[in-house]
Amino acid sequence: MTMGERIASLRKKNALSQAELARRANIGQSTLHGYESGARSAQGMSVEVAMRLAKALGVSVDYLCGMYEDEEKDEHAQIIAG
Repeated sequence: MTMGERIASLRKKNALSQAELARRANIGQSTLHGYESGARSAQGMSVEVAMRLAKALGVSVDYLCGMYEDEEKDEHAQIIAG
C-alpha cells in the first residue's frame, strides 16, 4: 500500500472528508487530494506535513509511511501526543 493509499484508507476509517482532514492537518485540500490520488508523490512530503497528517489520523509517522503494515502490532501507532 502506498502512503497516499494509507492516508485515504485512514481518512475513511476515521469518517473524515478530504476537506476536514486537510483542515486538521493544516494543508491544502488539493495537496491532500494529490497525495491520495498519487498525482503528488508522498515521497517528497515534508516531515512536518507527515507529522500533522499522522496526528490528525491518530497514527504514528512510522505507520503512515509504511514502516509497519499492521497498525495493531505497531506499538508506536498507539503513542500519539495530543
